[in-house]
Amino acid sequence: MSNSAQELRKLDEGLWTLDTTFTRLGCKGSLRMTVLETAAGLVLHSPVALDKDVRNALRSLGEIAVLFAPNLFHHMYLHAAQDHFPNARVLVPKGLERKIGKIANSEIVTDKTVVADGEIEHATLSGHDLNETVLFHRRSGTLVTADLLYNYQPEHNFTEKLFFRAIGCYGAPGVAFYHRYAIRDKSGIVPFQEAVGSWPVKRIVMCHGRIVEAPEAAGIFMSAWQRFA
Repeated sequence: MSNSAQELRKLDEGLWTLDTTFTRLGCKGSLRMTVLETAAGLVLHSPVALDKDVRNALRSLGEIAVLFAPNLFHHMYLHAAQDHFPNARVLVPKGLERKIGKIANSEIVTDKTVVADGEIEHATLSGHDLNETVLFHRRSGTLVTADLLYNYQPEHNFTEKLFFRAIGCYGAPGVAFYHRYAIRDKSGIVPFQEAVGSWPVKRIVMCHGRIVEAPEAAGIFMSAWQRFA
């Protein structure tokens, strides 16, 4: 179940977010979709449930070119997004169809995938059970991730604050300790860090938690992952 009160928020040129919530096992969690503008159209990173007003607002910004499922857990609203935007490319991680069944006209993300030529770069954390791919939107200097960084702060709800304090992701950007148990091969971490470190990142937008705005944003992300390398 998702929150019906939805509003796109512009963060930068060609960059919007949509903050919403979901309910699982009686607990409410925060959830964010990121919208990236490219010459070919809009990229929706981790689509959420979209009401009619938001769908119209998105269409007013441009054609929906890509629906991007960033990892093996951020797929809850992917099929619904396909119904709303049937002409969009659908980029998914390897193994997602095995988990949720057939995804019509989908493409598996690889190192050779072109999300938006010259405008969006990507890197996949290999050897990890999430199989997550992060995006870097050059125009806005934004790194977009789903679950590879959290940043829970006082504005979040009580249950979330308790949980994310317990896993070490409250008060500052951090990586949940349980990622250690999802890593099957550590050799992919350093190349992944190097890819992120090569980008001029000034902002990190994640699906959960407060957005990070900092000139040294790439370093914050890399440092958070350093203990797992």
